[in-house]
Amino acid sequence: MEKLDVLTSERNTQVVKQQAFSRLRRHWDFLAVLLLMAASLPVTWLSPHTLIVVPRAGTFDDHWVLDTPFKAARGLWFGRDVAFPYGPLFQWLFSAPARAMDMSMAAIYTTYHTPMLWCTVLFGYLTLQLLLPEQPAWKRFLLLILLCVFWAPWDGRTAFTVFLFALFLRGWYALHQKQLSPLLLGCGAALLCAAAFLYSADTGVYAVAALLVTFGGVAWETRREPLPFRLYAAAVLSFAGLSVILVFAINAMVASLLDFRFWRTSLALVSVHRWNEPAEMSQAATVQLLSTLIAGGVIFLLRGLLSGNREASMTAGKGFLLSGFAFGFAAMQTGLVRSDHQHVVFAVYPMMFLSGAVLFSFRSRPVSAIAALVAVTCSVLFGQPASVFQPASFHYRLAQMRHPLTECPSGFREFSRVCYPAAFTEMLGAGVGYLQQHSAEHDSVVTFPYQYIFGIASGRNVAGGVLQSFLAAGPYLSQFDIAGYQHSAAPAGLYFPDGDLSIAIDEVPNFTRTPDVWFWLDRHYRSDQELSTGMSGLLKDDSRAARISLQPTPLTVVPQEYPIHERSSVVDLGNPLWPVDGADFLRLHLTARYGPLWKLRKPERLQLEITRADGSRDVQSFVVEPNVSSEVWFYPWNQADLGHYFAGDETRWRAGTRPAITHLRLLVTPLDWVSQRPDSIMIESADAVRMSMGR
Repeated sequence: MEKLDVLTSERNTQVVKQQAFSRLRRHWDFLAVLLLMAASLPVTWLSPHTLIVVPRAGTFDDHWVLDTPFKAARGLWFGRDVAFPYGPLFQWLFSAPARAMDMSMAAIYTTYHTPMLWCTVLFGYLTLQLLLPEQPAWKRFLLLILLCVFWAPWDGRTAFTVFLFALFLRGWYALHQKQLSPLLLGCGAALLCAAAFLYSADTGVYAVAALLVTFGGVAWETRREPLPFRLYAAAVLSFAGLSVILVFAINAMVASLLDFRFWRTSLALVSVHRWNEPAEMSQAATVQLLSTLIAGGVIFLLRGLLSGNREASMTAGKGFLLSGFAFGFAAMQTGLVRSDHQHVVFAVYPMMFLSGAVLFSFRSRPVSAIAALVAVTCSVLFGQPASVFQPASFHYRLAQMRHPLTECPSGFREFSRVCYPAAFTEMLGAGVGYLQQHSAEHDSVVTFPYQYIFGIASGRNVAGGVLQSFLAAGPYLSQFDIAGYQHSAAPAGLYFPDGDLSIAIDEVPNFTRTPDVWFWLDRHYRSDQELSTGMSGLLKDDSRAARISLQPTPLTVVPQEYPIHERSSVVDLGNPLWPVDGADFLRLHLTARYGPLWKLRKPERLQLEITRADGSRDVQSFVVEPNVSSEVWFYPWNQADLGHYFAGDETRWRAGTRPAITHLRLLVTPLDWVSQRPDSIMIESADAVRMSMGR
């Protein structure tokens, strides 16, 4: 009897071992997740005492990158205390490593991308488990490595939407087969879409799109079968009902039950993106977008024609093929608008991921081998490895582990464990010293236009309702930004005129992009001293608001509508008859009329050509919301002189010679082949505006 028990126990142990081995054999592709995480460990985790060298200091994105964790550390959150395209969930992930460390600038620089990159890897793994569960683990392992190393963006939001697409697709299939409760599908989708909105506004929009497009794909595939309308309706109603509840729950979390500021600012930032931030698409970006679209279309089409047993793989089903291609195509909109390299990577990733899943879904060994060879070859030849996975990055991190950098190289100086160029460090120190001298630790400070690095460096929050004030476009967002300044009542700040330290985003002067914010700051702050070339200290002076006034003088520009017939057009506004006693600003009221196609493309570039009495010319770019009457302000002389208007003495405002404006022309030109030509431009009025200050 004892021998029988021993034999039974041995058999059970052997069965358990076989089951464990079988599970390991099916899911060893998780090793790719661990390898990618290990390969992307930040240098400050591997060598905590090393210094970080930043040769190009103060770049535009550096400012919001540094300010994001600092705001979180002070209890200031996106969506509640400040508006930003990203939400509080992103901010929490983004700032978690630095907050767990010493919150130095070095810690932020080296760790801010790590949580989102790891989310990208993990979501990629889970998505492949949903789409290719029947495939051997080696396929998912190889595909995940290729996607994450050569094609994936770092910010996690795109990978999350692809994961939601796969999850929702599986959910609709399961609902149709009566394997899933409609209440569970609807409520689960509502919770996930709410989480997507908390991550970023556009992630939420794409999450809802993923739910709808997968529903459409499954409904189309099963259209000849008895459709469970009652189940579909129950799922949709569950989604809608819980979504309404979650809207109010997020309201209560952000402000109050009936305060919709989170949703209003989030959707406003999404809506202004297309006309406020269009960027030219390079030839390389065009090739990448079009080749991805064509390759994806070919792969999806071939899979549809050579599907064989559609039930053997979800990626062979018509529902997946239709909805997957539609979702990947829709995601490319990001790259059509903001067409720099980073946004093009965001745009093509869903199509790349879903096409890769289709390519690796064939069961035939010869076809699988060919697909793997094609994927590896295309990734190596055409993909661009993420910086963290490049050989130079591995070499650098290993070198820092062995011999940490403890002293800055020649020409650099240390600030918060970062080695900046010496000139920048001196300027940073001067600005920090000024802010700390004129504000208390818990005070906020102002900066114009976007130099948030001085906030974390001085230990002060940067005021304003919108992070990155250049996003405060349009009446609603500009007033929301100003309300943030009013609430903070910052006692001091820094002003940076356009130049080396303050670039004009997309060549649009910062004053022209957000004139309401500039005028509000000018009415409530006065310049105190020039701290360094291109940086002035500001002190709060609310008395200026009552003393500063604007006196417009109508110009001889005829109000009329100018049809635009060519993609490159010139609208001659004539000779404006500039005031003899001079003026400070030029203001145009105009409406750029577009057809509905601009919402699928992007507006053309608008510029004002200014000719002066001395023969000099200047061309200034500007942006306006299509089909909306807009007020556009220009400073028609040297942008660096705008800082003089913060002086307490009006005689110091107008520096140098300022010849009269003698001629004006509007230039309408395409940014690229995607740009949409306006149908017409309606000039409503033009004024020369003089600013003065009474006693």
